[in-house]
Amino acid sequence: MPRMVICTHCGRELEVSDRAFSVNCRYCNQRVGVEDHVIQSYHSVTNIETGGSISVTPTGHVRAKLRVQNLEVAGQMYGDIVARGKVTVYPGARMVGDVRASRLEVKEGALLKGYYRIEPIPGTFEK
Repeated sequence: MPRMVICTHCGRELEVSDRAFSVNCRYCNQRVGVEDHVIQSYHSVTNIETGGSISVTPTGHVRAKLRVQNLEVAGQMYGDIVARGKVTVYPGARMVGDVRASRLEVKEGALLKGYYRIEPIPGTFEK
């Protein structure tokens, strides 16, 4: 069954298969990762970009700049985030870094540090 994702390069909607891990955007011809990620341990990279979602479990620890559709944090997240959809931070989670998202949900007991800009994000991601 197809699903809709957003190109992380040009911001346009793409229809992709549920089985797809990446596609070439038909508008800008760039490779777009569309898979969802579940991070359960330490993960340190420069950038993570996906048209899908990222979930950081209570044992997960991420150090990276993220550009995602949706983000759920139950563990530790260090780095700047741009999310076209919703960022959810659960009790006991620690999130340090600047966040730009369309929606933010913070559960009681979460620790946040950084600048938070919550507003509808137009079709394109900021580089």
